[in-house]
Amino acid sequence: MERKAQVRKATGVGLVTLLIFVLQHTVLAGLAVSPVTQHIEVKPGKKASFTISLENNQRDQKTSPCPVKIKILDFKVSDEGVLSFGPENKHERSAADWISLDTNEITLKPGESKTIKGTVTAPLDADGDYWASAMVSMGETKEGEKGVQVKLRTATGLFIRVVRRTHVERGTITDVNVIIPAFETGPLKKELSEIDQYKINEKQSLKIKAKIKNEGLISIKSKAKAYIYNENMKKIATVPLYVSRNNVLPGDTRWFTGIMSQPLPAGEYRLRVIFSSEDSKRQLMKDTELVISQDLADVWAKNVGNENNITKLEFAPEKIDLKLNPGRNTSISFQIKNQGLNTIAANCRIEKSEHDWLELKTSDFTLAPNSSTSMPCSIKVPADAKAGVYKWSVIIEMEESGLESTTKKQTVQYSVPITITID
Repeated sequence: MERKAQVRKATGVGLVTLLIFVLQHTVLAGLAVSPVTQHIEVKPGKKASFTISLENNQRDQKTSPCPVKIKILDFKVSDEGVLSFGPENKHERSAADWISLDTNEITLKPGESKTIKGTVTAPLDADGDYWASAMVSMGETKEGEKGVQVKLRTATGLFIRVVRRTHVERGTITDVNVIIPAFETGPLKKELSEIDQYKINEKQSLKIKAKIKNEGLISIKSKAKAYIYNENMKKIATVPLYVSRNNVLPGDTRWFTGIMSQPLPAGEYRLRVIFSSEDSKRQLMKDTELVISQDLADVWAKNVGNENNITKLEFAPEKIDLKLNPGRNTSISFQIKNQGLNTIAANCRIEKSEHDWLELKTSDFTLAPNSSTSMPCSIKVPADAKAGVYKWSVIIEMEESGLESTTKKQTVQYSVPITITID
């Protein structure tokens, strides 16, 4: 009997909450799709299996059944991390032709869930990482049929590693661009809208962009930071670099960007960019020169106020309270927004507790100024859980861009309480 390869499901659970559309008295249900991504290992010439879970999370009996279609599509990721789907995005390491599903069209009644089974068949000459997507479409009607006319889509990423030998990550830093602050004469900031103020503040900040290229056969999950040193090679500033998708696939390139709003004194500096891998201890480093003239330093210091030195995270909701029954499994999430003018890097963990019901789906993230991310969590309540109130705290430790000489504490800690009540 052929041995099934290991399937490593990503920790995220995709939740697509669809607005309720009332068109000709027909309501489009909500749909939960999981996992968002999964990583599948298979040997050359062998097969591996995987599953995709679909659930109609609208339980109102007045809700109409939800038509769902699943199609295997190619996708590409741009330098900026933007996804593009469809046959026109076919690439050399496409796995679309290797993947088959036991069905590609189902209908889900309110509250109903189904599992789609898939099979990956790897060619004998395959080696390294390949990828495709399972695009889930909902709300589509046939021509001439009355009812829902809205079509919404979400995708599950399928990342396949063909295990032929031990692979080594091969990345290169191809570009480092430094964008010097620009100051233009115009209306006072206080007279502008919040959006226009942000745009001006961004132009009046130091921006660092670094590009990594994956020249190997396996993907690289990267993190990046920039460090600024003075003429005596003393580190004076740290700038975390953010990216929308840090998983750089074979053959791809990706820009990482950092912003520091605090003004630098006049002088000659060395800027060092360091990329590190989440899966190995390998690092990439590239140095470049940075010169701040006296005129620029004077204008920069004059135009930038103390508010540029403040970075704050906003949480929505600020706390989570749930009422659950024993044996209930569910997913929750909260939004984290960077309200400051500097890029940040954050690490997340659950404060120690005697109950291990709560699991984070990601342990770290980076954020650009004025941007946000979602922190997904899963909760598994044991069937024998006793009635009572159970509490946890999600700890977020944030590191922000800034001058080390003026920032007494570059790492700030936040906490989001989560309470579960069992009747």
